[in-house]
Amino acid sequence: MKDNALYLEADEDITSAIDKLHKVAGEAVQIVVPKRSTMLQSIINLKLLKKAAADAGKELVLVTNDRVASDLAGRVGLAVAPSLGAKAVLTAAEAPEPPKAEDVIEADDPEPPQPDPTKADEPAPAPKKPLFARKSLGDKAAVSLAAVTEAGAPELASAAAADTVAVGPVPGPGPKLPNFGRLQRRLLWGGLAVVLVVGYFVAMYFLTSAKITLYAAGSKVAIDTSFTVDPSASKSDTAGAVLAGQVVTFSKDLSGSFTPTGSKDEGTKAGGTMTVVNNDTVPHDFVAGTHFQAPDGKQFITNTAVHVDAASASIVNHQPVIVAAKATVAVTATQNGDGYNEAAAKYTITGLPPDQQQYTYGQGAQMSGGTSKTVTVVTQVDVDKAKADLLAKDKSGGQTALDSHVPSGYQALSGTQQQTASNVSSSPSVDAEGTTATLSLKAVYTELAVKKTDYAAVVEAQEQKQIGAQNQIYDNGLSTAQLTPGPPEASGRQSFQLTTQAYDGLKLDKTQIADQLKGKRYGDASEAAGQLPGVQRVEISLWPAWVTRLPGRASQIHISIQVASQ
Repeated sequence: MKDNALYLEADEDITSAIDKLHKVAGEAVQIVVPKRSTMLQSIINLKLLKKAAADAGKELVLVTNDRVASDLAGRVGLAVAPSLGAKAVLTAAEAPEPPKAEDVIEADDPEPPQPDPTKADEPAPAPKKPLFARKSLGDKAAVSLAAVTEAGAPELASAAAADTVAVGPVPGPGPKLPNFGRLQRRLLWGGLAVVLVVGYFVAMYFLTSAKITLYAAGSKVAIDTSFTVDPSASKSDTAGAVLAGQVVTFSKDLSGSFTPTGSKDEGTKAGGTMTVVNNDTVPHDFVAGTHFQAPDGKQFITNTAVHVDAASASIVNHQPVIVAAKATVAVTATQNGDGYNEAAAKYTITGLPPDQQQYTYGQGAQMSGGTSKTVTVVTQVDVDKAKADLLAKDKSGGQTALDSHVPSGYQALSGTQQQTASNVSSSPSVDAEGTTATLSLKAVYTELAVKKTDYAAVVEAQEQKQIGAQNQIYDNGLSTAQLTPGPPEASGRQSFQLTTQAYDGLKLDKTQIADQLKGKRYGDASEAAGQLPGVQRVEISLWPAWVTRLPGRASQIHISIQVASQ
């Protein structure tokens, strides 16, 4: 025999429950009853359910943990199970607790004395009762004021009168006065209860909300469109596919050490004097910087210009002799190093023609002062490499920090991120000596961002043109879109090409659907939404969780559409 489960709503009435019972197939039916259900608090309802099950030839089991419902079910002979699939039992109704002995008035108890009608003007004597008497069925003990007075304890009587109630008739000298304090308290609590009840229903009307997700059958569409972002625009143009953009900027200071690789000659140049010897018959003028080359190839240059006269003829031992003209000038080596400390030697004047170099030449004295010293220095290549290393190491973290500066409601456009460096400084500076160095700079990150709502509106407007007015976009594909940015213009405008896969389908008017579903029960709303064209599945989430109906206002119902195939 196959068991079928029948679920009842918390506010289900007996007519609806019997109707559902008749529609359930199978010979056995398990009715799942919410704990807060009020329908099964009535024994009449349970008898009607039992009769309906018997008429339909079905075996009925109540699935509930409610003690009252279980007790009533036992009285009418219905089986109860604590959960679906559990063993059903027929519970016996609990008998009422017998009254306590002291609370029962026996038949042979003496009657209280009756007043004598002939002595109407005389006060009736107070009946003799114990100082403390017990009220029936467990109430608090009360003090008889008359008994206290008779016992000679007026102080106790006045104190007890404020907090206790006497058992039996208590004669008094005058009429009873109403307790206005108690009345005020009752009115206050009653008013508070009314305010709470009204406040609850008002809050439920304004604060309840529903989220409905419609899973509809959609068709995949390849989208290929373009748009432009203008950072100087104050408002997006949906029809023109122009988005108002914002340049997001973030900067941070970076520093790091690096090893210089350059070298520099820090030696000194040798120097001395050069005697210019001219055996030519014409004079010569040599400008500053004239080169004189030693036999080993090292060269010296004159520090100043020098003039040497022509050679003269003379008779020595009756023979004609050419007397050379001479002039002295200071010279300096062309390179640093102690190798230029040349001894006295004959120097060739490289600027003269070879045929004249044998007649006019230099006679150098001992050169001195040259030293050799090479040091490590910072080069521009070292600085550029250290800068590139710092930027590459910080790129990922900098990009993350840049994205965190995108304003709320905006979306950064991929492909627009840029990283630049400013305030680059090296210590030691370029060409300065040092075996270690430190580079500091300011890394600047920028990217373009647009409002998410404007972005979606522009893209969807372009997609709508492509799919046609008769269809509706279910998924615009922005989450998986590929952007290809074009080169930025001088004005800052930049064009983008967007490709993605979107989904479209039959039109579903969210506003109209919300208006149709407002105020409906959860089950009825789910059934109605599931019958919409193209809708394959429905998910409804209500807040607060205990409500069973959708809000009465359409504005509190939020509907989203997703593609069922996704």
